[in-house]
Amino acid sequence: MENSKTNAALLGMLTAAVASWDSYDKDTQRRLRNLRDDTADALDQIRDYTSRGEQVRLRLPAVMDVLLGIALANPTQTTPEILPSAIKLTRPVIDEGSASDLSWPPKTGSYDGKGRVSELGELTRTFLASTFQEVRAFVEGLAQEKAPTQTGLLQINRASKQLVSVLSTLNLTSAQYSSIWTQLFHGSSNPSSDPHLGNPTIGAIIPGNNVQSVAFLVGSVKTDRAMRIRVFAGAGQIPAQTDLVTISFASEWKDGSNSPIVPAIVGSQGLYASASTSQSFTIQLSNQILAGNSQDFSIIVSGGNQNGNN
Repeated sequence: MENSKTNAALLGMLTAAVASWDSYDKDTQRRLRNLRDDTADALDQIRDYTSRGEQVRLRLPAVMDVLLGIALANPTQTTPEILPSAIKLTRPVIDEGSASDLSWPPKTGSYDGKGRVSELGELTRTFLASTFQEVRAFVEGLAQEKAPTQTGLLQINRASKQLVSVLSTLNLTSAQYSSIWTQLFHGSSNPSSDPHLGNPTIGAIIPGNNVQSVAFLVGSVKTDRAMRIRVFAGAGQIPAQTDLVTISFASEWKDGSNSPIVPAIVGSQGLYASASTSQSFTIQLSNQILAGNSQDFSIIVSGGNQNGNN
């Protein structure tokens, strides 16, 4: 009888334990299900995030090149030490040789699965250059205090487009460009050393193009090397790509051996030389001038070393 009571007590304990274990197991299973649901939800959110458009674009090699170029200019962080030392970031040299390998689409860099770079792309160099002081100063200098009008924007666009158009047709050296810029902004302190500081001459208007007059701007530079002119339209509009007038140099352009040469002629606002010789050049315009209106143009001429005849 006592054994039966013992067995009953043990059976009661076992029943209670089984119930407790069952409750514990159910709670564990519930926790596991919740954990699996949370994990699945987290994975879905990660997949959604990594597949978003901006995240995909950030992983494109060209975009990574841009970010890398800017990141290269990031100042080196100084590690806290008893005697702190800072490693100065060395500015790389970007010379004219780097322009020879530019292409479209830009050549992209090489990256591994973790985004580590093994070869730099073209845009890396471009955007690294954009962090240089002079580049930022130049770009910021283009910004005006007030927004230009729509007409002004069109003029800016035309001027920049024609500048590049003309420059792309030339074959001048760095020294020649330096001479042109120096002459434009500083002139020459020794007139006798340069025969091309004399005054050029504007010839007769070529008939049939509605040009009322072509004249040098009063108070502006007027030499064989640099000049400013104003073109007036008459009763009708001046058509584009029509010969307007011929301008004669004060001195014939010659090289070091005293042989005649044809200088390079660069005009602003779409003005260009339709024909040129060592002694003169004829101008045309890329854009028409409306009747009764006028437009000013700058002209730069270079044949080489400004300290000699050429």
